[in-house]
Amino acid sequence: MNRPLRSLPGVAVSSAVALILAWLLTTGNPAAAAEPADSGGRPGETTLARYLETFALDREAREVLDSNRGWDDDHTALVVRVLLRLLLAPPEFAEAWQRSSVPIATLAPKPEDGFVHAVGSAVFVAELTLPDDLAQLAGRRAVDLVRLRTDGVGMIDVVTDAAPRAWPRWRDMDEPAEVFGLPVAAGTGPIPVASPADGGQWPSSSPAHLLVASRVAWHPPRLPGSAGMDVGLLDTVVDGQKLTGGDTEAFYALLAAAGRAGEGAVAVAAGAPRSLIPLIDPAEQWFEHHRGEPIAINGVALRATRIEIDDPLRQRQTGIDHYWEVFVFVNTPLISVGGKAQDRYPVVCCLRTLPVGMPTGSNISEPLRVAGFALKSYAYPLRTGDGSEIRREAPLLVGGDVTWQQPRAGATQGPLAWVLAALAATISVGVALAVWAGRRDARRRAKQRRTSLPDRFIPPG
Repeated sequence: MNRPLRSLPGVAVSSAVALILAWLLTTGNPAAAAEPADSGGRPGETTLARYLETFALDREAREVLDSNRGWDDDHTALVVRVLLRLLLAPPEFAEAWQRSSVPIATLAPKPEDGFVHAVGSAVFVAELTLPDDLAQLAGRRAVDLVRLRTDGVGMIDVVTDAAPRAWPRWRDMDEPAEVFGLPVAAGTGPIPVASPADGGQWPSSSPAHLLVASRVAWHPPRLPGSAGMDVGLLDTVVDGQKLTGGDTEAFYALLAAAGRAGEGAVAVAAGAPRSLIPLIDPAEQWFEHHRGEPIAINGVALRATRIEIDDPLRQRQTGIDHYWEVFVFVNTPLISVGGKAQDRYPVVCCLRTLPVGMPTGSNISEPLRVAGFALKSYAYPLRTGDGSEIRREAPLLVGGDVTWQQPRAGATQGPLAWVLAALAATISVGVALAVWAGRRDARRRAKQRRTSLPDRFIPPG
């Protein structure tokens, strides 16, 4: 199969969200969602206010959150309904709402429904337990509540689907964060209740604002986080499979981060090329602990295929309309794979660009140095000689920098070069047969290596 990696699902709808969808739809007028809306943006977009009004979740419907009678389960249920509705919004809607967001410091006392943008530090995370009836219907017992320290407005709380896994729960922390979300209340919000096992307590001070957001982005001060990637997107990547819906956002975010980092930045962060053994040894579980890390490899590219990005949203996100899928074979110590000894191993590299003039196609042999972000261990089926299939896994790198080690042309011919050339000519006859035999064997080995490649780097769907 030879088909490009098309648009992957923008938001993977969890079973919990799917279960509650029917309940959400009963609270609004589903027919209104199909009516065109004048958003002033791209065709097919709608304003956040119109979207929420369609499902009876607009500002008027949420007036109860502005009351001073304290926070109760009804308030929590209403906020969670808003969250689930945001999770189900089409990706192009969410992109438009983020694009039209305003800084949280400029928020009016009674703002219209629209996203605000806040940058700061995540200082506390806890699970917000759902009321029993909502938990049963949603198929989940909790969502996450994140407290952020921001410039200009102080502390804000954010109800979100899931905070990054690496952030400790019920512990003080200080991690760079960013959020695009809907403000639903001011000076109040839910207070998570810790269990004895949690060993912590939610901060006693009230937040300046309560936001609802699909995500709270995490930008640690190293690549790819320093290039603007939400590193928390890597939480849903799964090793030992083809690309799945949970890999989608991280895949494109890494492509985008490589572009923002600038030429050579990933290579500098990666340092010297490394051994593949930890990456391909299942016992090491390398990707589980190093996902997203910049790494460099030296090898020979045997295939380079241009893959179109035909989704306008992904084009805007990455700043490109295509990328290159390159299979690079890297030298390894003699290892046994599937009962066969081999000293080279393939790495799948999805790269923004290739060096100018580098050959492409399915029958190349080009020495490369590649530096990219480690995404996952990618599984693919390999056809055997008897027509059956066996399962293979290869490291998958995304984005990054590429150096083509092509032969140098037009070197200056000095006297010493002429002497060396004459010497080479005198011995060429004696070694001609050996060179021919070596090239023949190399062609055979290259052909054998190509048979260990999958037909295509197969996307989900």
